[in-house]
Amino acid sequence: MFTGITQAQGIMQPLGSDRFSISLPTEGSHLLLSDLAMGDSVAVDGVCLTVEEVSSDGFVATASPETLRRTSLGQRSQAYVNLETSLRVGSKLGGHFVLGHVDGVGCLIESVPTEKAWEMSFAAPASLSEQWQHQIARYLVPKGSIAVNGISLTVAACDAERSWFKVAV
Repeated sequence: MFTGITQAQGIMQPLGSDRFSISLPTEGSHLLLSDLAMGDSVAVDGVCLTVEEVSSDGFVATASPETLRRTSLGQRSQAYVNLETSLRVGSKLGGHFVLGHVDGVGCLIESVPTEKAWEMSFAAPASLSEQWQHQIARYLVPKGSIAVNGISLTVAACDAERSWFKVAV
């Protein structure tokens, strides 16, 4: 379980079809790495992965076929990813409870700058069956929580019938 508060950014590179190397070249990433051990859970863009190897500058993890099917992890050649280690009992909860079990990949349909933020609207991708779109959308409620790329956000508006939601960033 996670909070949706990004602790570091890493660079993810595939090591085959289901295995990934995540390096942490950014300043401050040593804090995440210093406590990381084999078998730990790490949210990689919100996807819960298990650490298989740890090095001085990153870690290696493998994604299951189901994870690859429901996320965009397997479609990237090299990408920056948001990282968060798992929540521990007694830890400060700064965001929302985020499980790391991804239901699907949404599509950004609109991004509008406001005076102090951005309003971003997302929809279920057309590639999902209408039944699956509604299955996911029925859990969207105004002022509820959702994670986008592992970032905990509050739903500003939503329409379960048309399978879209809006957040402010």
